[in-house]
Amino acid sequence: MIIDNIKRLLLSILIVLILLSVCAAADYADNDTITSNESLNISKDTKYIILNNTTYYTSEKDAGIAKLHNVVTEKPKVPVIAITSKPSCGCKYSYTWHTKKFVNYCPYCHKYNVLYNAHKWPARHEQELTCKRCGSDWCGCCGKEKYSWSRRYLTKI
Repeated sequence: MIIDNIKRLLLSILIVLILLSVCAAADYADNDTITSNESLNISKDTKYIILNNTTYYTSEKDAGIAKLHNVVTEKPKVPVIAITSKPSCGCKYSYTWHTKKFVNYCPYCHKYNVLYNAHKWPARHEQELTCKRCGSDWCGCCGKEKYSWSRRYLTKI
């Protein structure tokens, strides 16, 4: 009884191994065309590579490697705030209207999309950025916090 069960187990393991080797052999088969997601079509030749209906020339030593010359990198998207203001912290800019862009991020709260132009009465002639959460004020020209002892700045774009 036990010997019959062991024979069946060994026979089933042998069948599974045979099926696995057939699948592995089919996986290693060499195809001339590789299709992925129906939009990418790569065809291999000895000196040319066709990638999405564009032909690229390769040397013999680089056969099978496509070299793309136009590489486009996308910058990470962060919220941006723009303000037109005069310098209000004693920075190096002339006392005229300047339009600047900053990342909409408060260094104190560590939150995005919290800066805005509050149109405060004391800052009516210069304009400044204010945090909605902590109330910190920032110069609209250089991005410095409006305390003389502070060394924190907003990130310019």
